[in-house]
Amino acid sequence: MSQFTVTDFRSRQTTVHQPSTEGGGHGGGDFGLVRTFVKAVRTRRQDLLGTDVTDVLKSHLTVFAAEHSRKTGTVVDCVEFENAARRAWDGSVQTLTASG
Repeated sequence: MSQFTVTDFRSRQTTVHQPSTEGGGHGGGDFGLVRTFVKAVRTRRQDLLGTDVTDVLKSHLTVFAAEHSRKTGTVVDCVEFENAARRAWDGSVQTLTASG
């Protein structure tokens, strides 16, 4: 990634940024993430990651809700969006279990 574009969806203006790179993906950040992940697994220390699966799920749901908002031009209630995702997941798990 040698450049990225930030779009203000209200004004429809875009700005292109070209950050300095440290090598590798994401300006070198990928190397640090992988190094920390491997250390956390090797030492069985979740705390090194600074997050857990619940935080990761919530952050992904927030991004999905933001994208839905952008595509539909509507305001999304993140709590309701999460509840709808959980209902959809529960339904798909029940379907898999029943056909299983």
